[in-house]
Parts: sequence; C-alpha cells; structure tokens
Amino acid sequence: MKIAFLVHDYHRAGGHSRYVAELATRFARDHEVHVFANHAEREDSSNIIFHTVPAWRANALTTVLTFALPATFQIGSGFDIVHSQGFCGFRGNVFTSHICNRAWHLALQKLEGGVTFRERIFNLIAGALEYSVYHFANGSAVVAISHRVARDLVRFYRCPAPIQVIYHGVDLQVFSPANIQRWRSETRAQYGLAEDEPVFLYVGDMRKGAARCILALAQVPRGHLLLVSRTPEQEFRKIADRAGVASRVHLIGFTNQVERVYAAADAFVFPTPYDAFAMVVLEAMATGLPVVSSREAGASELIRHGENGLLLDDTASVPELARLMTSLIEDRARATELGHAARQSVECLSWDAVAEKTMRVYQQLLENRN
Repeated sequence: MKIAFLVHDYHRAGGHSRYVAELATRFARDHEVHVFANHAEREDSSNIIFHTVPAWRANALTTVLTFALPATFQIGSGFDIVHSQGFCGFRGNVFTSHICNRAWHLALQKLEGGVTFRERIFNLIAGALEYSVYHFANGSAVVAISHRVARDLVRFYRCPAPIQVIYHGVDLQVFSPANIQRWRSETRAQYGLAEDEPVFLYVGDMRKGAARCILALAQVPRGHLLLVSRTPEQEFRKIADRAGVASRVHLIGFTNQVERVYAAADAFVFPTPYDAFAMVVLEAMATGLPVVSSREAGASELIRHGENGLLLDDTASVPELARLMTSLIEDRARATELGHAARQSVECLSWDAVAEKTMRVYQQLLENRN
C-alpha cells in the first residue's frame, strides 16, 4: 500500500503531529509511506519518505491557507491512501478530525472571556474549510478522535459519511507509574516543593481552564499547582496574585520532558471548556494520577466518575472544582485507588492498537472502492 500523510508539522511533542508520527512509523514497516509537511523532525531509523511543503508561518491562518495549495500539487496522484489531518489540502480520502473549530470557538466565547477579532476571522475561515471537508465527505473515510468530535462533525458540518471513532494512544512506557519513584523527589526539589506537600498539575493551553484551577486552589486549604504551557504567563501570574496564592502557583513554561513533571504530581486537573481529546489526560492516567476533568474533553469518555477519575458536572464552577481537589487531599487512599484504576483503564490504548484500527479503516476504504 502506498500511503501519504498530510500534516503541517511532523514531530512527537504532541497533538496531531504526534498522531501522524506514531502511525507513519508503524506503517512504514510494511508499506511505502510518504509524509508531506512544512517542518519535520526526521528520524534516521525510519523508512519514511519526507517531502517539504512551503508555507508562510506568520500565524495559524496563513499556515493553513498557504500550505494547502502546494501540498495538493506535490502529492499528485498514485497514492492508495491520502490521509489528511483535517483540512490540509484539496486531496485526501481519509480525514482525521483533531478539532472542530466551530465548537472550540463557541467554548471560548462562553467560558474563556470571549474571542479576539483575529480569532473570529480564523474561526470563520477555518470553519468554512472544515465544512468543505466534512460536509462533502461521501466516498471518503472520516476518523474522529472522540465521540464528542464525531457529534460535532454532524452538528456543525452535517457530515454524511460514517465516522469511525478511534481514541488517541499513549506511550505506556514513557508515561508510567514507575516514573513516580524514579523522578518524584528530583523534580519536586527542582521546583522547591516539599515531599509531603500535595501537588496538582495542569498541562496545556492556558485557555483550557488554567484560570479556574488557580482560583480553585485559593479555596483548597493546602497544596501547590504546577502549570506547564507555552501560553504567555503574565495574565495568570496576575490572577494568582489577586487570588492570594502566588506562592503556591508555579508557572514553569514548556518542557519536552513532561513525564518528569507528571511524576512530581499527586493529581491532574483539566477543567477545559472544550478539547477534542486531550492527550494530557491520557498521559496523566497512564502515569497513575487521579484526574479531575470536565466532561467537555474527549478523553473524559474514558473516565467513570468515582471509579477511575473525577468529572465536573459544571465546567464553569470554581467551587465544584475546589471541592473535588480538596477531596483528593483529604482522602489520599481514595486518590491512590483512583490513580491505580486510571492506569489500568488506559493500558489497552497503545499506539499499536491505534495503528491497527486505522489500517482497518484504510483496508475497508479500498475494498469499498474496488
């Protein structure tokens, strides 16, 4: 089988880039795999054929618009499978939806202080491009990374094609309960955290609930909050100052060794207003941490409240979030049980399993075509 992947960036740092890297590496063992990307962190040991697609990377919108046309021309014909990550060009017979931009836009308007003019423009154009992919997807295969995304594709784009839900995978060796013994003390010392101090962790775009985590911490009697993100920190430092918890909030920026930070934490918090999946929730569960998540994250579909994690009934409620965080401090035995159950519930979600399910989508598409 001759397979082409379209993705703006190819790397293993997360998101849809990680998804493509995991699939392409596995498929290249038995098939001819090409990756069309603007930037790629190439791996010498792989059999993947890389193609550099020019794009103007001034912002997200220019990236999407200027990548699509050259990617379409470079691909040409001759591929059995052209697997595009959402809208990446005008060719493709397999589309994986990693986000529904219209749903994300509505969530920002509702819970995260509204959207900027630039974000409105991006949503208008990105939503139209997504509509062009999914509304006219008859004859193509559509993969959604959660049932939440599958529902959004039908609600916002009237997607007529059958949608296959395939959850993201997780590296069960990189994210492991064994890391806690290996790195907990060292990482806590790095951030000035005592061994017996409760530590909550947040990872990701700060607009996915970081402010509510800081405000909730102010209602929790003790403990610290670590925030790992590329988002500029100034606004959130001000929120911590106003809430009186500046000394308990640690904004540590981005790290490419996030597994060490998971190991330092006692619990993971993620009250996002929207996330198509949220790999970070899966990584926390694989590490054996009890997770407090909103029901708006696709990965919350893996959580059974009170059994392998905790789910917020009201995403916007700071008091509810604070109560759940406090409960994990006050009953450490229960928190430990939730973490053990979380790990067990995700052990079936390896990237090998994702690759097997995706290959079946390819094979079914080709069978239907024939």
